[in-house]
Amino acid sequence: KVALLDHEKFDNAIRESDLKQEQLAEHLNISTRHIRNLKSGYTSVSAPLLYKISQEFQKPMEYFLTFREEDEAIE
Repeated sequence: KVALLDHEKFDNAIRESDLKQEQLAEHLNISTRHIRNLKSGYTSVSAPLLYKISQEFQKPMEYFLTFREEDEAIE
């Protein structure tokens, strides 16, 4: 199995926080483009970034993950 960032949960967390993408990017020390990429679909995420995301939204890291079979097509 492969662990990927659950883009829907990530997007919902951003909306619920009332943070702008620019503010979140600054807090996470990544670009706004990277934020858009993370929101657009299931994608891999580094452990340090996942940790920062979990701290920012005060949710466990596992909350933001989804698991797929390695050979499953990613839509």
